[in-house]
Order: sequence, then C-alpha cells, then structure tokens
Amino acid sequence: MSAPVELLVRRHAHSQWNAERRIQGQAAAPGLATDGIAESRAWASTLSPADGIRTVWSSSAARSIETAMPAAHRLGAQLRSNPVLDEVRAGRLEGLTHDEAARRHPDCHRIWTARGDLDAIPGAETGDALQARVLAFLAVAAGPTGAAVHGTRQLAVTHAAFLRSLVNTAEGRERTRPVPIRHTDLHRLTDPWARLAPTELGAPWRPAVHRVDTGPHGTYLVKVLAVPDGTADLARHRARHDAVAAATGAPTLLATAPRPGGGAVTVRRHLPGSTVPHRIGHAAEWQLHAFYRRFSERVAAVFDTGARNSLPSLRERVDAVLAGPATEASGALRTLVADRGAAALLADRSTVADFDLHRDNTLRTATGLTQIDHDGLCTGPRQWADACALVGASALYPALSDGHDRPHTRLLAGDTADRRELRLLVEIRLLLGLSFFLTGARACGGQAAGRYADLYRQALAAYRPLAGRHFEPAVA
Repeated sequence: MSAPVELLVRRHAHSQWNAERRIQGQAAAPGLATDGIAESRAWASTLSPADGIRTVWSSSAARSIETAMPAAHRLGAQLRSNPVLDEVRAGRLEGLTHDEAARRHPDCHRIWTARGDLDAIPGAETGDALQARVLAFLAVAAGPTGAAVHGTRQLAVTHAAFLRSLVNTAEGRERTRPVPIRHTDLHRLTDPWARLAPTELGAPWRPAVHRVDTGPHGTYLVKVLAVPDGTADLARHRARHDAVAAATGAPTLLATAPRPGGGAVTVRRHLPGSTVPHRIGHAAEWQLHAFYRRFSERVAAVFDTGARNSLPSLRERVDAVLAGPATEASGALRTLVADRGAAALLADRSTVADFDLHRDNTLRTATGLTQIDHDGLCTGPRQWADACALVGASALYPALSDGHDRPHTRLLAGDTADRRELRLLVEIRLLLGLSFFLTGARACGGQAAGRYADLYRQALAAYRPLAGRHFEPAVA
C-alpha cells in the first residue's frame, strides 16, 4: 500500500496576456507580467523547506514555470515541468483578446466565458481529453509510486481550466463546477488518487491498468507503461496509437504523460463489453481470425517504409530473447535462427503486425469486436501478421470440441513454400510468447504465469507434428 499524497495546487501568477485580456490556451504566450513576477516571489517567500514539499510541478507554459521556479528554489525541491498540466486548448480563440473573440466568434466566446467543456469550439480540446489529462497527472503524481518517487507532499502550478477539472475530479464532482481560480487561490487535495477508488485490472505481469470511474463523466482506463522512455518517444507512441485507432476504429488515447524516471501513463475511455472466451467453437475462431486479419491489414496500411523502420522488428524481438536467460524457448529459437531460411525471413520488415493479437485484448461490444490495446506493434515478413492472427485466434487455445476445421489446422497444412514460411513464423511467435512467461513474467512468478507458459507449451506440442520439419541447415 503506497503512502497517501497531499497535493497543493494553484494557478500561475498574473501573466502578460492576462493583463491584455488575451485568451491564452496552449498558444506560445509570453510569461508573467511585472506584477506577476512580484506575486510569484512574494508567494515563494511564504514557503519553507520545513513544509516537506519534495516536488514542484509546472505545466510547460512560461507563465507556469516562472511561477513555480521561485517556489522550488525556496523549498529546495525538484521542479518538474510536465505538459500534461497545460491549459485547455482554446482552438480558434487562442491569441485573441476577449473583445476580438466576442466580435469575430461570438458563439465560441460565449462557450469560453461559460467555463464549461469546449467541445463546440473548432480546434479546441474536448472536455473528455482534458479530464483524461487530469487522470494521467494524478496517476503520475499521486498514484501507486507517487509518494515514493515525488514525496508525500507535492505542489503543482497549472492553469484555470485544468485546475477546475483537477479539483472537481479529485472531489468527485462535475468537472466544470466553479472553483476559486484566482491567481492566489491554493487548493489542498488529500490522497486524490485513492479517493478516485481505482480498480486494478488484468494479470500482474502486464503493465498496470486501472479503471477509474469519475462519476458524472463516466469511466476511463489509466495504463502505466514501462516504455516509452522520454517525451519524444512518448510523442511517437501517441502518434502510432492515433494512426492505428483511425485506421481500425480501435479506442484512441485521450492523454499521455511521461513519468519522471522513465515510462509513461496513457488514458483512454473504458469500453463496456466482454473479452472473447478462450474456449470457443470453430466457426467463432474463423470469425476471430478474419477480424485479426482485417485489423492487421489496416494497421499495415498506415505505416510507410520510414515509419516501419522506427518500429521494433521480429529480428530484434528474437535477438532480445537470445541475449537473455537460457530457457527451453531460447534454445528452440536459437535452433531456428541457425537455419539459413529463417535468418533471411527474420531480416524482412515488409509488413506491420500487432504482436499481441490475442483474446485477452479483444473486446466484444454492442457494435462488434474491437482491439482494446495495440502496444505490441512489430515489423516482420509478409506473413508475420497472419502468423500472429493464427496464434491469437486458434493455435494457442484449446478447442471447444475436437475437429480439423480450426484455422491454424487448415491454414498451416500443405507443403508449399508459403505454408512452410507460415509454419515457421507461427512457431517463432509461440516461442516468443513462451519466453515471456519463462523470463519476462518471472518477477511476478506465481501459478498464473506458469499456467500461461503451459498454454504455450501445449500449443507448441500440438503444432509441431502438424508443422513437420522443412528447415535447410545453415552452411557452416
């Protein structure tokens, strides 16, 4: 159980654009006005290292950083700038004075001055996305590792709309309810992450996923990732997710936030539905295989050669296993890689597949099947996507009834070059999965990881007689 976090939150001091009555949003606005600088210094003088504040957070805006910096210096605390704390994006209103906005875009200006969600303003950030950024920040600052990494008392300097959503979310209220947002108002949030009562989902070896019910605004999923590492990597990760979501209709990421020290937090909407059972009939397996195939085709279509080359390759995944601990999986992979034909295949990056296509990530909703996670994008040879689809739809799981009409049984049979290649890729995929549960999941240990490893062993045992052997020994 992590220690509770007290989060002190305030708005930035008076800025130059505040003085001009200009709408700032996320525009590249100038910093504090002269009186704002004096205000930030006076406020900092009221603080003391004895207050026990270890971390001072700021948005990426100059007006926020300039407010937070004197406080961090006074406290001897770490100053951490995080764009997740930025002001709400105001779309076409940004940079306009209030008089200009009222004259040019009166309907939009009325929405802005009403201090509600900005969904109807062209180019503005939705209320849903702002809410997701709030949850991402709370997960980073006050989540399971927040106290250990950032201290039990923290200070955050942010902006009016974000502050309003943050305070209301932490208090379980409607996110646009009025709260004091003067430049000098300070809010104290006691253990805000725990007050959200997040529910942790999924198996312990997977990245932590928390379901958070915000009451009036529904339910979100907050996922803690070990990777990517750094703001630039996180931006690429977000861009890939957005591209895949647009192409496949999968859920989009609403917010991403770097975690100081490595890793990231992502937030998306929770979709009501149920995962596909592990034991289903042959007809349902064929439907699932067709869905995975369509999903992979749409994913591959959004990546050009340059984008493909920025993704991990099948070769890199295999090399990582071979460089790790010696296991039954790494030994079998080493034998495959020693084959000349397999080595040529591994070097091929002609398509993109979601390496983690399987039923645990497949949700059946009111509108049909959808993939709820695509963090496992990987390049490989032409049939790599089909191999992943076969493993996820059919090869890995026991059948509901015996029969020869299962997708992997039908599609892996035959002695053509394509079938031999597909059999090889399926075996590689199964061995990579087995390796994970023998090594990657070792930290969580327990019987659950062992059961999953046994699934992969059983799939390999059932598959190998079907596959046969058509390897060409490498020339010494």
